[in-house]
Amino acid sequence: MNLKAKKCLITGGAGFIGSHTVDALIKEGAEVVIVDNLSTGRKENLNSQAKFYEINIADPAIEKILEEEKPEIIYHFSFYVSVPKSVENPLLDMDNIIGSIRILKKVKEMGGIEKIIFSSSGFLYGNTKNLPTKETEPVDPFCPYIVAKHTVENYLRFYKKSFGIPYVILRYSTVYGPRQTSGAMADYVRKLSSGKQAKIWGDGNKTRDYVFIDDVVKANLLALNIPNNHPDPVFNVGTGIETTLNTLYKKIADLLNKKSQPIYLPDRPGELIKFCLDVSKAKKELGWEQKVKLDQGLKILLKSWN
Repeated sequence: MNLKAKKCLITGGAGFIGSHTVDALIKEGAEVVIVDNLSTGRKENLNSQAKFYEINIADPAIEKILEEEKPEIIYHFSFYVSVPKSVENPLLDMDNIIGSIRILKKVKEMGGIEKIIFSSSGFLYGNTKNLPTKETEPVDPFCPYIVAKHTVENYLRFYKKSFGIPYVILRYSTVYGPRQTSGAMADYVRKLSSGKQAKIWGDGNKTRDYVFIDDVVKANLLALNIPNNHPDPVFNVGTGIETTLNTLYKKIADLLNKKSQPIYLPDRPGELIKFCLDVSKAKKELGWEQKVKLDQGLKILLKSWN
């Protein structure tokens, strides 16, 4: 899709994935509007060429913003991202659901939306034994975060089926790269770079599928080319490669010339044990593939760390 002069509204545009996507959209000539409450997003991530509204998407004011800005494309990144905290307090995810419905309701009233791209999660498949996991795998609601993500996916399906609002769902694996402030990898880097050791819940043999931010942004833009009549516009974005937490920790420690002696703690409820996504559908239909390997991506991340 030619993005020159297209107006794009990005929820969570001051966050990790959102801000990188904003930069890419502006580079492609799009006019960008950011909505972010800065609960996890950061002001320093904001692109100066974008218009910025500091509000929670659950606030009714989001409807006025949509009416005023009249975006043609919406990227929906805004979401509370801590799985352990969502297990402790499922109410944390309610704003994400309410805000998503407000956006869809207003979009339906306004018309004119060419596409909504929703950042979902490969965690939806839960602790399946089918690895790498395809998009056809059943959803396993093993934690409130996943229940909330899947709820928004289903609202998108409802609004497409009932009102013709086109969408694409991207189910990311574990995204990493510059500007990342939350999650296990960021904690490992933060602790090790300051001469401390980080905590690992469990024995460190849990696996994740690490995909670099630049590759994710590429998928975000390619998603715009998916036809609006696509029967099932859901795509995994990952690498198909499992990496244990122990392996990741040692790679980071070695790159920082630190000892690898993580502090092991008892595992927590609502945890994913093994995780790896099949990305053959994205390769075939999006024309997307991973470019940045883990070792290269970690070097870029550590170089950007401050």
